[in-house]
Amino acid sequence: MNTWVVGNAPIGHYVYNLQKTRVDEAKKVEYLGEKVFFMKARIMAGQADMSKNLFGDQEMQWLTKEEIEALVAPKYWASIKNMLTER
Repeated sequence: MNTWVVGNAPIGHYVYNLQKTRVDEAKKVEYLGEKVFFMKARIMAGQADMSKNLFGDQEMQWLTKEEIEALVAPKYWASIKNMLTER
């Protein structure tokens, strides 16, 4: 899929604090949470090809804003809903 990222700054972010710290013994790092950044992008051509992904993902879905709201936790939805556009 050919995509174009509109800018070099995120349109927003979501901070997830872990209930219990996670330790990566190999890297000797303790994780307290995660931060996800959202970038505005456009699909220029093509389709998603799951056979070539680098993360082992096997499924994907294209969802509307309303469909996302029904699938995610209310706290997460409250943080991301204003970053999503209406059709």
